[in-house]
Amino acid sequence: MPDRVCSSSWFVAPALAFSLVGGASLGCAVDSDGGTPAVDPARDPDAEGTPLAELAPYWSGLTARADSPLAVRWSAHGTPMSVFGTLSGTRTSGAIGDAWSFLSDHRKVLQLTGDLDELAGGARVDSPLGSHVTFTQRFQGIPVAGAEVKLHFNRDGQLVAMNNTTIPRLAVDPRPRITAQDALATALAKLPAASTGEDAPAAPELMITMAAGAPALAYRVVVPTQRETLELFVDAHTGAVLGDPRDTNRYVNGTGQVFKDNAVVATQNNNLVDSSDAASAVPSSAYSTVTLQGLTGNNRLDGTFASGSASRSRATGSSNSFVFQRNTVAFSETMAYFHIDFAQRYIQSLGFTNINNRQQVFSVDRLTDDNSFYTPSTKQITYGTGGVDDAEDAEVIVHEYGHSVQDNQVPGWGSTEEGGAMGEGFGDYLAATVNANLIGNEFQIVCIAEWDATSYASGVPHCLRRLDSTKHYPGSKDGEVHDDGEMWSASLYQIRTALGAAKADKLILQAHFLLSSSANFSDGSNALVTAAKNLGYTTAEVDSVRTILKNRGFTVTA
Repeated sequence: MPDRVCSSSWFVAPALAFSLVGGASLGCAVDSDGGTPAVDPARDPDAEGTPLAELAPYWSGLTARADSPLAVRWSAHGTPMSVFGTLSGTRTSGAIGDAWSFLSDHRKVLQLTGDLDELAGGARVDSPLGSHVTFTQRFQGIPVAGAEVKLHFNRDGQLVAMNNTTIPRLAVDPRPRITAQDALATALAKLPAASTGEDAPAAPELMITMAAGAPALAYRVVVPTQRETLELFVDAHTGAVLGDPRDTNRYVNGTGQVFKDNAVVATQNNNLVDSSDAASAVPSSAYSTVTLQGLTGNNRLDGTFASGSASRSRATGSSNSFVFQRNTVAFSETMAYFHIDFAQRYIQSLGFTNINNRQQVFSVDRLTDDNSFYTPSTKQITYGTGGVDDAEDAEVIVHEYGHSVQDNQVPGWGSTEEGGAMGEGFGDYLAATVNANLIGNEFQIVCIAEWDATSYASGVPHCLRRLDSTKHYPGSKDGEVHDDGEMWSASLYQIRTALGAAKADKLILQAHFLLSSSANFSDGSNALVTAAKNLGYTTAEVDSVRTILKNRGFTVTA
C-alpha cells in the first residue's frame, strides 16, 4: 500500500493539473494504480481525501508565505485537515488575535464564510512548545460535532501546525421537528430494556453531525448502560437514529499500604496468582508505605487530583491513614488514588501544568467484569473486579488515566480507528513509563499489566500487551484498537529508548496538543516530529524520531 501523504510538487485531479510553491503538495493520496482514491467518510473516517479544485490559488498563497515545506492531510470535504510545518515565519505573541488574523487571511483555504461567523470561542492553552488556540464551528448558533480549527504557535510566536475538522459550505435546515424528549425516547427504545445503568442519560444536545456520512441536524444522546456508555445521534427532522450507537468508553481488558506498580513487579515473582483475592496470595514484601498527597483531610480518598467517590463502598481512613491489604476493596481504592495522583504529578514535573489538572473521579467496585474503562461523558474511570481486581495493578490504573489525559488535551479523542489505536498505545506506554519512574527500575517494562494478566494470559511473564511488538503498518493493521495500538506503543517505546524517558515523555505529551479528534497515524507521526523540532531537540534527535516512525511504516512528511 502506498503512503497516504507524499511530498510531490504536482497533484493531478480530474480535469485539473497545477504546480505548487512552498514545497507542499495539494494532495498526494493515490491508489495502487496511481489514481485518486474514492473517499467515503461514513465507511472509513481514516481515509485520505482529495483537495477541492478551487482551492489551488488560495493554497498557493498560503504555501508562498510558509517558511518550510508543509505536510498536509486532506479531509473528505476537500479542505486541509492537518498541516505541519512553519506556516508563518512572522513572529507573533501566539494570542487569540494572531490566530484570528491568520484565519481571516486564509479563510478561503478552509472554505469558511467571509466574516468567519461560523467560528466561535477562541480558547488558548499554553504548553512548553508554545500556545494552542482553538475555535469551534457553529451553524446558525448550533454546534457542529467535532468541528474545530486549532492553530499552534511555538515559543517564538511562529505558526507551526494547524488542524481543521470544520465542514465547509454547510446547508442544513436548523429547525428541529421533534423534541429532545422524543429523541431520548427513540434512543432508549434502540437499547435493550435491561441494559441501562444506574446513571441517568444526559440531556440530549442539538447539533450538526456527520454520523451518517452527510451533515444532518440531530440530537446527541448519551446513555450510560451497565457495561458501556453509548452515544447515539437522532435525526431532529425524521426521528431516525443515524448510524450505529458508539461506545465512548475507553477500555483495557483485564484488570491495583500499595503495591508500587503491581505485586509481580514489586516482588519480581511471576509465579504469583490471585487466589480469589486472598491476602495470603501476596507476601508482605510486595507492599510499600507511601505518602498520599493532596488529601482533603476528611478521612476519605478525596484529593486534589483523584477521588474514589464513585465507588459504592468507600475506604475510610483513621487520621487520614489508609493501610489495608489486598483482600479489601479499600486497598484497591487506595491504589487507584495513589497511582493517579502520582501520574498527574509526574506529568507536571515534565513542565505541563494544565494537562488534566483536575480531580479524577473513579470507582473500584461498581463493575464485576474483568475490564476497566474511562467514560468521556462523565470524565470518570471505572475499574472492574473480575480476576485480579483491576485497581490492584498500577499499569491498568495509569492506562485508563491515559485516556482521561488525552481526552483532556484533545476532547473527543479517538473518533477514528487509528486515533483509538493511538489512544490505546499511549495508555500502555504511559503506564509503563510512569511506573518505571515510580519504582526506579525497568523490570519487565515492556510487559504491560503482568499482575492483572495472571488471570487470563498464558506464558511467563503474563502480559496484557507488550511494548516491543514488531507489528508494521499497514500490513499488521486488523482494525481492533488494542491490537493496532501495539504498533504505536512500540514506536513510542523506541523513541523513549533513543531519547531517554524524560525527553520522550515530554515530546509525546506535547505532540497531543498538535492533533485533532480525527487524527490518524500519519497525523500522530507528523505531530511528534513537529513537536521535537519546536521543543528545541537536536537535529539528530529529530531525525531519530522520524526514522523510528518511518521504519514502522507510518507516513512522515514533517
